[in-house]
Amino acid sequence: MKRLALLVAILFCALSPDSHGAIKRAAGDVLRESQEAIEKKDFDKAIELLDKTIADNPEMVPAYVLRGFAHGAKDNLDAAVKDFSKAIDLNPEDEHILLVRAATYQQKKDYDRAIEDYSEVVRRNPNDSDAICSRGICKNIKGDRDGALEDFNKAVKVNPRSSGAYQLRAAAYSELGDKDKALADFEEAIKITPDDPAIYLARAQLFLFENDPQGALADYREVLRLAPDFAGAHNDYAWTLATNPNDAVRDGGKAVEYAKKACKMTDYKHGGTVDTLAAAYAEKGEWESAVKWQEEALKLAEKAQPDDLPGMKDRLSLFKEKKPFREQPKREMGRKP
Repeated sequence: MKRLALLVAILFCALSPDSHGAIKRAAGDVLRESQEAIEKKDFDKAIELLDKTIADNPEMVPAYVLRGFAHGAKDNLDAAVKDFSKAIDLNPEDEHILLVRAATYQQKKDYDRAIEDYSEVVRRNPNDSDAICSRGICKNIKGDRDGALEDFNKAVKVNPRSSGAYQLRAAAYSELGDKDKALADFEEAIKITPDDPAIYLARAQLFLFENDPQGALADYREVLRLAPDFAGAHNDYAWTLATNPNDAVRDGGKAVEYAKKACKMTDYKHGGTVDTLAAAYAEKGEWESAVKWQEEALKLAEKAQPDDLPGMKDRLSLFKEKKPFREQPKREMGRKP
């Protein structure tokens, strides 16, 4: 979902003469000012403006929607849900607001309520393939893989030109270990949007699961061609070059080169990319650098990526013993496709 585009659409509808609740010109000016503040990422200013506007105009639907966006951008998701819910109470016919609340529930990991909202959108518009796909993602994360695949099948049926629907179904097949169906869907997605790097990134994961690292590296190179500033692709390319068990695949020098690019793009402040740099130095046999950067990765991950700490600590022990790290990629059931 493109947040800004959706926000503008909601705001335009709400400001139209036929919308729910007339809006005075002065209030409309405040709404536009608050939207500009959101676009500039000045969320506190936006909230301050909207608090006053809502106090003066307690039934102004777009004010609640905009404030919900601002709260959501500050990761105050409970407040965002509250604002979107109030907007829905005031204007229950606007499915766009329902979609925004569904996405916020999804961000909160409240998948049951997200599924409920997406289902209501689909009930109103059975051909909304985006809502169907989003519901399928939530079902997959909850472990309902049959329900997720059913939704992705439905999305492809109602919109056979949806590259995203094919990609999600491909990822679902990949997770289930059905390589042939997954590859067929990735090919369909590429035919529709051949310049979408996300498709190649997802297919690279399938190749890794199927023990085809050369196929994965080829897809990573295509991602880097299409999106040269995408740090995640540099990171994944470097990780494969540094850690894959296949001796013919690994290249410590190239791994360090691309890991450094990923770290530079993230200002050396992301634990995962620094972890990759450490693994790359270990593959290259530069143990002092490997230990140094692994210790830095641990510091960065303590708050932001606590689930990654055990693996990082194990790698630090290996590097201190002058041993490189090897990883055979495995499927993780219940993840987001």
